[in-house]
Order: sequence, then structure tokens, then C-alpha cells
Amino acid sequence: RGGAAALRFAAGHPHSRVSRSASHGAARSPRSRSAAVTAMASKPAHHLSGLLSGLAVLPLNPPRPAAAAVCVGLVVVLACTVLFDPAGRDCLLRKLALYARGAAMMVVGRDKKWKKKGRPDPALVAFAKDVKRKRVVFIRHGESEWNLIFNVGSKIFVPFKAVAALVRETLLFLRLDDDSVLYDSPLNDEGLRQARDLDAVFASYAGAAPEDVAAALDPARSVVCSSNLRRAAQTVALGLRSRLDRSREKVHLLSALQEISTNVDTLSITPARDAPRELGGGVPASLRDADRWDVSANSGNKRIRGRGLERLQAFSEWTFKRDEPCVVAGGHSLFFRGFFREFLPAGANPLTARDNKVANGGVVAFTLERGTVEGAGDEPAQIQYRVVPESLVEVHLGFDTKAKRAAAKAAAKAAKKAA
Repeated sequence: RGGAAALRFAAGHPHSRVSRSASHGAARSPRSRSAAVTAMASKPAHHLSGLLSGLAVLPLNPPRPAAAAVCVGLVVVLACTVLFDPAGRDCLLRKLALYARGAAMMVVGRDKKWKKKGRPDPALVAFAKDVKRKRVVFIRHGESEWNLIFNVGSKIFVPFKAVAALVRETLLFLRLDDDSVLYDSPLNDEGLRQARDLDAVFASYAGAAPEDVAAALDPARSVVCSSNLRRAAQTVALGLRSRLDRSREKVHLLSALQEISTNVDTLSITPARDAPRELGGGVPASLRDADRWDVSANSGNKRIRGRGLERLQAFSEWTFKRDEPCVVAGGHSLFFRGFFREFLPAGANPLTARDNKVANGGVVAFTLERGTVEGAGDEPAQIQYRVVPESLVEVHLGFDTKAKRAAAKAAAKAAKKAA
């Protein structure tokens, strides 16, 4: 898919800017729509002022005419936005704050770094007197724009796809559009298809974990939650659409499920206590509505100097505060892999869960235990969690192993040859 992926990305998919923003606006209140229309009307005026100001510089014969015209034009547009466009000013400040946070995260972030020392082996949880158990279903998001740039196809195309992404990101910034390609990277066309396919797979499931699928589709037996990153929210909304349309329940948006990484795609564009923004035209309007999301556990972006372990523990604790016997969580590959590395007993590696990511659009399920155990060394007794190794099953697609990738590649080659 390398060359085709590069061309598809460079062209931009239909859910990227205009269609996503327009469809998102359809779910806004009349007051919000009025403000949005006013902001949209003011942007051309700002741009025209910048253009005329830039052209006015040229008769002065500056040393670098083109650069001078562009700089003056940008300064005028910025000044008009700050002084006369409150909505545009707010968007500008949000984007600048997000860019600054992303830069800081990449330089000083330590999200993937924590020490194992001082925490007891999860195997001890099995012997705790107060042990509790919960069934957990992990759903990894479909393929995202970020995945398409850096993970799909030949590495030779990465620089070209990255440049195309930066151009699109720059255009969104100049338009003062809250959307983004790189930050809180959304699903691409393939990812949207994978998410829709999941709903169809669940509807006629014939795999190895029928009980887990039955629980995942039953609001009386499970609760649905999602990372505060929109690719996970999109996947949950589309992958469980039949259930959500039928039950009209709210999806819980959790900051605790935010991806573990210092890359900018792991930063959310959705503020604290807000429903996910810019879900796009691929998600039905009924599921983009803010009323369909419980945002009480959305505390906003992760801390710049925070560690992923904090969120692994916070999510685990959240699951045991729920009354439902099963938790269905939409999230991310590094979070899931970190979860298994942290809470599987030492030496246990069922289905290579410690080594491999869950596939895009993949689903796995397992039993999680919680109990009070003796601390390591001089540490006091503490709460620990255990993934029961023998309980882990691949519900759909499962872990993205080398053997599976080789088999898929061979099958694609055979199909192409047969065609």
C-alpha cells in the first residue's frame, strides 16, 4: 500500500478539513453556529487586509520583496484576528498552546519512562484476601493519519507524506481551524472502514470469544469508555454503533486512557470536561452530539512531565469502581502493550502481548484482578493489579505479529496474482 498510501495522503481524505468541520458544526447549538458563521465571515476580510497590506509594501522596494510582503501580510492578519475576531483569537490561542505543549512534551516528556522497582509482582494478586475480578475488552482504534504517515507502506515515502501533512497542518492553522492532522490525529479512510467493519463483525460474530462479544454488546453487562483522543472515540462510536443507537447510553471519555508516548499525535484537541471535538463526517451526527458523552472523567491532556504508569493505574482503578462486570475500552497500541507489560505476572507473555501491539481495529479481552499485596522490600502493602494470563483471548484480529503480517502479505500477493 506504500505508493497508493502516499498519494492518498498527499491528496487528503474527504474527512479531513471541510467535510469534518461542516459536519461537526451541524451538531452545534444555534448560538454556536451563529458564532461560527460570524468567525467564518471575518476570516476572508482578515486575509484580504493582509493581502492588500503585503502588496502595499512592494512599491517601497524592500531588499526581499516577496518575504517582506508575506511577513507584513501575516502580521496584519494576526493583528486583525487578535483585535477584531474573538472566536478566531480563541482558536489561535488554543492552537499555539497545543503546539507549545507538543514541543515541550517531545523535549522533556517522560511518558514512557518509569521504574519497576518498588512494585510487587502482579502474580501476588491471585493470593490477596480482598481480590476482585473484572472482565475487560480492549478495542484499538483504526488506522489514523499518523499511522498512514509513519507506519504504513515503504519508509521511502515517509518524508513526502510528512511534508504533505505539514502543509495541511499549516493551512488549518492559517484558516484558524481547530482541526489538526498531526495533533490528536484522526482516523483516515482505512481507519473509518475498520471501525465500521467492527460493528458488522460483532453483529454476526463467529469467533473464539462469543461471551465477550455478547457482554460488549449488552449495556446491562458492560460499560463503554474511550480515550479522550478522537481516533479512539471515532472507533468506539462506529465499532459499537448498533449498541449505542439501540441503548442511547453515554460513552465515558477518560483521560486515563490517553496514549502513552511523547509524540504530538497523543495530545488531545478536546478540552477538559468537553465532548470529543472534530469527530468528522464519518461518525453519525447522533453520536457526535455532546449529550452522548459522559465527560466527568475527561480531565484534559496528560501532564507534560507525567508518566504513563499513572494512567494505567488510574484506568484500572476506574474499572473497579464500576458496577458492571465488564468494561469495554477504546484506546491505543502503546497504552495496551504497556498495560500488559505492567500487569502480567513476571515471565508471563500470553499471545506475545508484551511484545506486539494490538492490530488497528483489533479487539482482545482478558480478566483483570485487583487486590492488596505486600510491598516489595521495605515498601508497605499496596493495591496491585493482575492480568490473568490464561484469560487473554483475541476477539477480532488480535495482536499484530510478524507471522500474521507475513500471511496477510502473502494472501494479498496471491489475490493480486489470481486477479
